[in-house]
Amino acid sequence: MIRVTAGSASRSALAGLQADSARLASLQQQITSGRQITKPSDNPTGTVTALQLRSQLKQVNQYQANASDALGWLTTVDSSLHSVTNQLQQVRSLVLQGMNTGTGNPTSNEALAQQVDQAKASLLSLSNSSYLGRPVFGGTTAGGVAFDATGSYVGDTGTVSRTVGPNNAIDLNTPGTAAFGPNGSNLFDLLTDISAKLRTNPSGLSADLAQLDARQVSITNEQSLAGAKYQRIQSVQNTANTNLVQLKSQLSDLQEIDLADMAIQVTSANAAYQAALATTAKISQVSLLDFLR
Repeated sequence: MIRVTAGSASRSALAGLQADSARLASLQQQITSGRQITKPSDNPTGTVTALQLRSQLKQVNQYQANASDALGWLTTVDSSLHSVTNQLQQVRSLVLQGMNTGTGNPTSNEALAQQVDQAKASLLSLSNSSYLGRPVFGGTTAGGVAFDATGSYVGDTGTVSRTVGPNNAIDLNTPGTAAFGPNGSNLFDLLTDISAKLRTNPSGLSADLAQLDARQVSITNEQSLAGAKYQRIQSVQNTANTNLVQLKSQLSDLQEIDLADMAIQVTSANAAYQAALATTAKISQVSLLDFLR
C-alpha cells in the first residue's frame, strides 16, 4: 500500500505547477513572436522542414533575381536592335535617293553622304549599348565597348548566360559579329563604302543596297532570337512566382500561429495555472512559499 505524505503531495503539486507555468510561458512567447516554433525543441521535425523550405525559398529568389537581370539585358538588346532597324531604313532611303542619278548632283549627293556619316555614328553608338556597364553585343569582354571608334569589333566570343531555374541556364548572347557583321565586311564598313560612293560613284550603289538589305535581315533575326529568349525567361519566371507563393504558404502554415486559436490556448493555460497555484497553496503553504522564493 502506497502511503501519500504531505511532503510527497506538496512535491507533486509543485511539479504540476511548474509544468503549467512552463506551458503558459511557452504559449505567451509564441503569441508574442507570432510563431509556433520559437526554438528547435518546440518541434524538431517542423524545424528541419522549415529550414528546408527556407533554403528552397532562398534558391528560388536567386533564380528570380537572375531572371530579372536576364530580362534587363535582353530588353537592352531588343531596344537597341529596334533603333538600329529604324536607322537602317533611313539609310536605305538615302541610298535610293543617291541611286537616282537623274536628279542627283554633287551637292545633293554630298548632303546624302553626310547624313550617312551621321547615321554611322549613331549606329556605332547603338552597337555599344550597355546594360549595367557591360556592352550587350560584346560577349564577356571586360572592356566598355563592343566596337571601337573605327567600327571594328573588339568584343569576344564568350557566352553570357543566366541560370533562371534548376538546370536551366539561358544563353543571352547577341554577338556583335552576328548582328553587325565580321570585321572587314561589317555594317560600318558598308556604311563607309556607301558614303564614299555617294560622293564619287553613285551608280555603284546597287551592290551596297543588296548588302544593306542582307544586314537588315541578320539584325532582324537577332532581334527575334532575343525576343524568344525573353518570352522563355518570362515563362520560367511565372512558374517560379507560383512556386514562391506555395513555399511561403507552406512555411507560414508551419511557423505562424493562428492568433484566435492561440488566444484561447493562452487563456486556458492561464486558467489551469491559476487553478494549480490555488490548489498547491491549499496543500502546503510552507512548501509553496519556499517554491516562490
